[in-house]
Amino acid sequence: MNTPRRAARWLRRLLGIIVAVLIGWLLAEILLRAAFELLPARIQGDIQAVRRVPWSPERIVPEFAFIGDREFQARLPVGMVDFPVRWSDARFTVSTISAWEGHRAGLRSDPPRYPLDIITFGDSYTFCFTAFADCWANRLSLDHGWHTFNAGNPGTGTTGQLRLLKELTPPMKPKIVIWAWFNNDLKDDYDLARMRSETEPLQSAPYPDPPLLPSGLGQYSVLAHLLTVATTPPTRSTPYQHYAPMTLNNRTMLMITNEYPHPDSLVWPVNQYGLNANKAAHAEAARFLRDEVGAKLVIVFIPAKEDAYSTLLIPTHGAEYLQGVGEGRRQLLAHCQSLAAAYGVLCIDPLPALKSAVEAGQTVYYAFDNHLDPVGNRLLEDIVSRAIIEAGLLPAKP
Repeated sequence: MNTPRRAARWLRRLLGIIVAVLIGWLLAEILLRAAFELLPARIQGDIQAVRRVPWSPERIVPEFAFIGDREFQARLPVGMVDFPVRWSDARFTVSTISAWEGHRAGLRSDPPRYPLDIITFGDSYTFCFTAFADCWANRLSLDHGWHTFNAGNPGTGTTGQLRLLKELTPPMKPKIVIWAWFNNDLKDDYDLARMRSETEPLQSAPYPDPPLLPSGLGQYSVLAHLLTVATTPPTRSTPYQHYAPMTLNNRTMLMITNEYPHPDSLVWPVNQYGLNANKAAHAEAARFLRDEVGAKLVIVFIPAKEDAYSTLLIPTHGAEYLQGVGEGRRQLLAHCQSLAAAYGVLCIDPLPALKSAVEAGQTVYYAFDNHLDPVGNRLLEDIVSRAIIEAGLLPAKP
């Protein structure tokens, strides 16, 4: 007589346990999403591609909306409004407009005001991985009253930027074109050439393996994906650590290791290809702007994070490794000086000022991401604006 009752009690207990586990699982899923920003960086990286809610494909961290483009290499859509971006410890929102109705490139700028004093070109270092008001290109207008339009296009190299420059500058007729260069423009020009089948494959530096993307139940469940990550050996295509945390200026920072030459070093054939393409693009822009637009060209050579921190990195990385980091930038600076003589190009090297700021304890770059932080952007704006005023290209305004 007691056996059915005993079985019913055990069944009720089992159902209670199952319900409690499901409720606990649900609460954990909600809590991990709600407290995402407080989680360790490694866990954030592991779960960022899991769905924010099961019924929507939107990820916890939305994927940056790059569109492949055979002319520019990449572009953003027009009409983004406060799109949240999280790139390591760089966090900001993005809104985009077009230079004019119907143009396909989404640009992070206020609408142009004419007559246009300045238009800026470059990659993510011109687009800026900061709040809009902290971006050096946008601050040229905020701080100096110059009519400025920011045509920075992330994910592109010098050749793709030249094509955008040649589309925008004739109708917009700026007085000055500021073109910011960064180390990865070398490989980006090779990548665009490969996209267009204009070169054969060339050797590049090894890169870290991508994180394990959610699949199956892990697409919907943070806990399921973390369990998969914990029980699935990661893919290892290289034996290198690639990046390591270091303490610099009493600040924990993620810096590239010296296990192999820096990815932007001219040791790698992809960067040698990009160096020649960069030189050709700069020369063509100088000729085009002088002869067909009547604008002055200013080229700003933004240094890599390791370049700016080189004094602090010598004990761990060695002088020879650090010399290779900036070799492409130094060669392009020398090439820019030849363009200065031929076309009146103004060449700006921010490295000494940024390096001094680092050695004085200022942050300048993000701790984990490689972009300039708000402090670095304000420093760069000051360097560029002073050079423009001292060269007599634009007057200082109250």
